[in-house]
Amino acid sequence: MATVANALGTTSATLSRCKSKSLSSQTSEHALEVAKLSMSGIDYFGNIKNWNAWLNTAHIQFNGRSPQLVLNSIRGRELIKNIIKQLKHGFTA
Repeated sequence: MATVANALGTTSATLSRCKSKSLSSQTSEHALEVAKLSMSGIDYFGNIKNWNAWLNTAHIQFNGRSPQLVLNSIRGRELIKNIIKQLKHGFTA
């Protein structure tokens, strides 16, 4: 929940309070992008535990930072998506 909240630019508490309310269109769009990206990551890495481990591991493509730190930006999500595509096609990351 904390990872998703951070990626959406909000807090876990805010997401919990908004269960019965609609999110803004921008936040909803970001949530869908994060969900699609997560499904792709879980599919590639085999399970959510491995996906989360990869998200929290420093990576050269992110200047030694973890991919999780860029989930909150459109550009960051695109970079993660491209890296997963490259991994699927045999490129090392």
